[in-house]
Amino acid sequence: MNILAEYTLDYVRRNKKSSVAILIAILIATTLLSALCGFLHTMYKDQIRLTIHKEGNWHAELFADTPGDKLKYVTGHPNVEQIMIKGAWEVAQIEDPRRPYLVMRGLTSSFWSDMPERQHILEGRIPHHPGELALSKQYFEHHPDLKVGDTIRLPVGSRVLNGETLESRSIYKKGERFVPTAERSYTVVGKLDITTSSTTPAYLAYGYLDEASITPEDKLTIYMRFNNPGTAYEDIVAIARSIGYKPDEYGDYMVRMNSSLLAHYFVFPSGHGSQFQIWQFSWPLMFAAMALLVTGLFVVIISNAFAISANARLKQLGMLQSIGASPRQIRRSVILESLILSVVSIPLGLFFGWLLDYGLFAYISSQEKLREIQDIRLAFGLPAALPSVLLALLTVWLSAFIPARKISKMSPIDAIRQGGEIRVKKLRKPWLSGKLFGIEGELAKNTLRARKKSYRTAVISLTLSFCLLSGFLHMFSILEVANTLFREDSLHESEENIGLQILDGNMMDPQMEEQIRSVRGVKSALFVSHVPAAMWVKEDRQSDALAGIGGFSRIADSGRYSLYEENGRYRLQTILVALDDQSFAEYSRRIGADARLFYDKDVPRTIVVNQVQDDLRSNRRETVRIPFLKLHPGERLNLEEKVYSEDKGSYTFTTEVGYLTDEMPPLGERYDNFELVQIMPRSVYLGIVSQMVEDRAMRARYVSIPVVAESADRIEGVTAELKNVCDKWYGSGDYEIRNIIEIKESGDKGRQMMKFIIVCVSGFLALIGIANVFSTVSGNLQQRQKEFAVLRSVGISPRGIGRLLLLEALLFGLIPILFSIPVAVLIIWSFLKINMVKLSEYLPHMPLTALVLFAALIMASITLAYILGGRRLKQRTIVDVLKDETV
Repeated sequence: MNILAEYTLDYVRRNKKSSVAILIAILIATTLLSALCGFLHTMYKDQIRLTIHKEGNWHAELFADTPGDKLKYVTGHPNVEQIMIKGAWEVAQIEDPRRPYLVMRGLTSSFWSDMPERQHILEGRIPHHPGELALSKQYFEHHPDLKVGDTIRLPVGSRVLNGETLESRSIYKKGERFVPTAERSYTVVGKLDITTSSTTPAYLAYGYLDEASITPEDKLTIYMRFNNPGTAYEDIVAIARSIGYKPDEYGDYMVRMNSSLLAHYFVFPSGHGSQFQIWQFSWPLMFAAMALLVTGLFVVIISNAFAISANARLKQLGMLQSIGASPRQIRRSVILESLILSVVSIPLGLFFGWLLDYGLFAYISSQEKLREIQDIRLAFGLPAALPSVLLALLTVWLSAFIPARKISKMSPIDAIRQGGEIRVKKLRKPWLSGKLFGIEGELAKNTLRARKKSYRTAVISLTLSFCLLSGFLHMFSILEVANTLFREDSLHESEENIGLQILDGNMMDPQMEEQIRSVRGVKSALFVSHVPAAMWVKEDRQSDALAGIGGFSRIADSGRYSLYEENGRYRLQTILVALDDQSFAEYSRRIGADARLFYDKDVPRTIVVNQVQDDLRSNRRETVRIPFLKLHPGERLNLEEKVYSEDKGSYTFTTEVGYLTDEMPPLGERYDNFELVQIMPRSVYLGIVSQMVEDRAMRARYVSIPVVAESADRIEGVTAELKNVCDKWYGSGDYEIRNIIEIKESGDKGRQMMKFIIVCVSGFLALIGIANVFSTVSGNLQQRQKEFAVLRSVGISPRGIGRLLLLEALLFGLIPILFSIPVAVLIIWSFLKINMVKLSEYLPHMPLTALVLFAALIMASITLAYILGGRRLKQRTIVDVLKDETV
């Protein structure tokens, strides 16, 4: 070991005070950095875990039925890690007047372990062997004698009509019969929390599928997980091609992607990046800004601590230079000190950071109101520890390098002469502070001026502390305001604070409609059905405004919308929307149309909403609407039920533009952009859909009922009463109901958890700021012991020294707070701009109380630090201070 290394080790051992100060600074920095990295990694892993819990641990699905003999093309792909298979559908006949069939399919063990179906088991367990079934809860409701563990024996076969085999789950067709092929016994091992609409004449069941039992003719649904998710979008297309899938007219294959899970892995389809808007990166930007401020803060804090240590041994380093130590060796000595102290503090900091995260997430998991489903599992590990260590080492290295570089550039004479001393230029007399506070005021002001270079680090450090917390609070508050302003709930509160859907495929009884409208607390209720149709137009039918933003060609080429080009013509979707007579009459009256003109079934007239959203100029704050087509009243539109080329059905029909408007009825529903909406009475609508293919006609008769309650406090009561009405008319699975309160509560739990985390992080940042205050002030006062000894020697009393320190604390505390204001303004302006929030909308939500309290806390901490430091100064004699070479 060379002499400089021995000297550095000896200095660390002998100067425990400065070494402990540096060690604590590194420890705090590492603790915060590891806690931050652990927090971010845990939240990231938690989002992935929740997505897997909800959607399943898969990346891609072959959406169409895949023959069993094609399975080898999936398993043989080099990037496929695991496959999850739903087997072929089977039909069993049961004695039940409601539903005569039981439809079932087997699921492989990998499917049961990796897919969300296992979460639907209400009672019992998942099937582990062939011949075991988990039945829908509807079956148990209608067969109360059946218990989990019972065995049932059923005939298995197929549904047949006119010699043709029907799909297992198709709607019941008059004249169909069941043809049995075998009889099997099944053990009921579980109850599934799954319901199906009565349009399906069967109960649902899942069993166990042994992959070895798959035959070449079996029609399978195959899910897969890739070793490398990054190529998922390309690999599934390659697999689909190898199996023999054909692309549709848009060039897409019948595959489905788990896009929410892939997005967590930062995997997006080609060209998807251009669809992102900057406000969608608000959270990453906030944490990036926070990490930058944290790193900058601790570079300054630790650098200040190293500067104090280096200045304390400046004469010694100068002497070493005078006997031949090179500048590089001097730098190495200071950096070696940092590495020696890091050996202890960084591992401890990692542990304390883990401990902080563990306590935080353990508390969150213990609070039911903060967590809706599974507990958060702390995911620290290497992905959190490695960045923490690297950031800590980088911070320490930068912190040591700054003073080391400065000292290594000094000549030996300057180092020996200036060790602990300061050169003071002639200063202007601070007349204001002198008049207000006397000689102590002049001394305080002169000290800050004379030591502005040494205080610069302290001021920057305290400014960063204040900016870190204030910026964090501002950014989070702006995000909260933006979430409130631009909340994208599935229900639109002004039009639908209770959403009810009837899914039995039959039009509602007028008596039930009247019962729904008569529920106490219901302000309004519309009864809405809709079905898509297609119309072909040429480019000259686009409006001038649409042509101005690229027209049909740009929209079709973007691949984001349903508009499709073929041989110079464009196929666009039109949505036929049916309203009940009362709602249609009210809507017509509001827009100035005569409702009586729209009941001609021979030539159906419609109210056309000829408006679309300008996707180039619209944003989350402002929706710019423009005319869609060149239309005029009386014009006839030729439509067809076949929306896509692979659709069944050949029915064509004509509607007439009876009235043009830009106002939608309050449906509570938002259709896709660049689609033509046509509103008509329900009786006319039913005449059209009755000519469509059976499956489409059935879906067209689904009824959506946007309900608005009289007041917010009546929503839950109205919802309960609506459930009672529906239970009298429909069975489970034939209706769905939800309200805005349930949706908001679900989102509010996540926001409450985030607010709690913000409070914890803010409190920790406040503690860091306070610790920084004490570290900075005590370090500066330690450097100035000789200065105060000189002041005492010329007659300044201990009381005068105390007053001097208090005045200096006042000035020293105000400067960082004032300096942080421009930074706060920049942060506020940037985040308001990014999130499209107006200043007037943010001001009422600005966290002034927290900021004022933190500013007061900083001032109080600085004052207390000066008081405690002053006491230590007064305890030492003048002679001892002047003789001490380490100060």
